Amino acid sequence: MKKNILVTGASGFIGSFLVEEAIKRNYQTFAGIRTASNKKYLSDPRIHFLELNFNNNILLDIALNNFANQYGRFDFIIHTAGLTKAINKADFSLVNFENTKKFVHALKRNSLVPDKFVYISSLASFGPGINTNPITSCQIQQPLTEYGKSKLKAEQFLYANPDFPFLIINPTAVYGPRDKDFFFLLKSIEKHIEVYIGSTEQLLSFVHVQDLVEAIFLSMESSAINQNLLVSDLKLYTSKTFNHIVKKNLNKKTISFIVPAFLAGFFALFSEISGSIRGKAPVLSRERLKEFKAMNWSVDCAEIIKLGFVPQFNLEEGLKHTIRWYKEHGWIKG
Repeated sequence: MKKNILVTGASGFIGSFLVEEAIKRNYQTFAGIRTASNKKYLSDPRIHFLELNFNNNILLDIALNNFANQYGRFDFIIHTAGLTKAINKADFSLVNFENTKKFVHALKRNSLVPDKFVYISSLASFGPGINTNPITSCQIQQPLTEYGKSKLKAEQFLYANPDFPFLIINPTAVYGPRDKDFFFLLKSIEKHIEVYIGSTEQLLSFVHVQDLVEAIFLSMESSAINQNLLVSDLKLYTSKTFNHIVKKNLNKKTISFIVPAFLAGFFALFSEISGSIRGKAPVLSRERLKEFKAMNWSVDCAEIIKLGFVPQFNLEEGLKHTIRWYKEHGWIKG
């Protein structure tokens, strides 16, 4: 019989790719969504949809019990539902921490604890590397932002429940087709503007969404349990390298600006005010700026390497693949 897998946040950037991969691997695949979720990338008829309301324990229990009555139990759950941008900083804790806690309690309460619960966290829960040392899973976690703090609180909650079988995936900056955050960065270069905050030599790491998905399934199907796994493409870059690769793939010449951190703060504040008026969380905020200013986001992925992880894309190959998708889908002019 096919094993049952649930992917929460299935309509999101990473979630939609996880659903596709689960189907490829012949899992009976359940896409956890909200009533208002956009199903644009969830069109495969083999997908089963499961509406989950983390804000209402009664409705959550009903949804889980209806599933259990028809399908039995989840073999695996990949919990990617979360919030990466918000107008109100308090929402990060409500969505990323409180909802995760409610979900785990509901699974226990309804005797639906899976063989493994994979929590998709972020490198932001660790904070940047110290000096030029790469971030490791042993590093004391000191997140810079409310987003990172909310992810850390969810991780700490899982560690406080050692009888609950979990894995925590901490990816670095994730990019690829369908992603809108990196698209925002690419659009500025398409307009011949190359912007740096403070320095051109910020140390960075990246992972293509398809490589992240591979790492998630590799770890989920392994014997690894109750630990953090950091994920990148195993390479180190600078902000200047990133912009150079984008310019090359877009065939654009640019005017380069190094924006002082204090001035970037004014832009972030304006972006927040504008977003608040429009009722939309901005890509650049004063919170997000804390991470943009940090000089070291290099990462040591020793644990996932031990499981046999070999990325398909380095940054140059991955950006070429991503930009081609943007062009094919009309996001960028060809």
